[in-house]
Amino acid sequence: MPSFRYRALTQSGEIVSGSISAPTAAEVAHRIEYLGLVPIETVTEERASAGRFTLSLSRPRAEDVTVFTRDLALLLKAGARINDALELLSQDVDVGRLRPTVGRIRAAVLSGESFGEAIAAYPVLFPPMYVALVRVGEASGSLDHILEVLGAERVRSEALRRKLADALRYPAFVLFAALAVLTFFLTFVLPQFASVLRDFNAKLDTTVVALLGLSDFVRAHTDAIALVLALVIATAWILLRQARVRAAFMRTLSRLPLVRPVLGFHRTALFCRNLGVLLGSGVALTTTLRILSDMMMTTGDATDWPKTVERVRHGGKLSDALADTAALPSMAVRMLKLGEETGQLPMLAGRVAEFFEAKLQRSLDRVVGIAGPAAIITISIVVGGLIVSVMTALLSVSQIVE
Repeated sequence: MPSFRYRALTQSGEIVSGSISAPTAAEVAHRIEYLGLVPIETVTEERASAGRFTLSLSRPRAEDVTVFTRDLALLLKAGARINDALELLSQDVDVGRLRPTVGRIRAAVLSGESFGEAIAAYPVLFPPMYVALVRVGEASGSLDHILEVLGAERVRSEALRRKLADALRYPAFVLFAALAVLTFFLTFVLPQFASVLRDFNAKLDTTVVALLGLSDFVRAHTDAIALVLALVIATAWILLRQARVRAAFMRTLSRLPLVRPVLGFHRTALFCRNLGVLLGSGVALTTTLRILSDMMMTTGDATDWPKTVERVRHGGKLSDALADTAALPSMAVRMLKLGEETGQLPMLAGRVAEFFEAKLQRSLDRVVGIAGPAAIITISIVVGGLIVSVMTALLSVSQIVE
């Protein structure tokens, strides 16, 4: 007989939990009601453990959280209560892998927690900025508007990430194609000529000798090389999931001359956009800076953001603190300073974000325009050099035969 775990409310409002062995979930609900309790959640222990395992293998995507945010805003604007809206979304296919999490958030809300407290238990899905804005919306009674703003900003940030990914995808594909061509040449093409060149004692230059040795090594250790490559890829994937490693990797990338301006524009646009959203929603400046400091440090920014937060907390101006740490370009700092002086900091921060997003797009176009042709030229030179070296050796063989 299966065992069911349950959570329920007593008549005094206290939360109780326990386990009941019963043939069906309906029987469990009947027994709970017989005890004078109000059932909140009922699940089999087997199903709960399987759900945790599935969740670890297929985590919700960022797009699922965005769809959830926008749909929840629409339901609240339509007049739905938060628990009813969460119940509808927990069964909505568009939410995708987030549905089990939405169900648990609804259970937490029914147990007496606020929506902000419920989502704070999932920091990977709902970052501190998201939670802070939700709490402001709950306190001010404008949760539907806050969620609408959050959904719009998440759509914008996801579009920005797609631009970055698309800009990197083409050069990465070209380099991958170059490695594939070189591997095919070493493992299939070159060995066809190696025996002929060696049998006739052809005059080989240093390049051909090195290529023949490399080809022999690759063919003799194919399994070991494939295993090492698989381990390297798996290790890199695991390490890049760690925030510290990812931040160190981003700091290394930021030192490259071609990548530095792209990351700088992205950092500035990200900071100013979130600054405008948080301040415009009523979040205090010190709280806003603390949230943004944590966010910027996890993206690999080596700037000493905590010092900026401390200086503002002790009465300093945001523009002066940013200027001293050189966290942002001077133009962005001047615009933010103007916003402080005129009392329109949220609006000007949004304008600065739009300006640097446009510069980011131009920089991405420039990087792709340089990296793509450069990769193609490099591949052409390498492959052309290999062909010329082999053909020269073959011509020497034909001269020996004649």
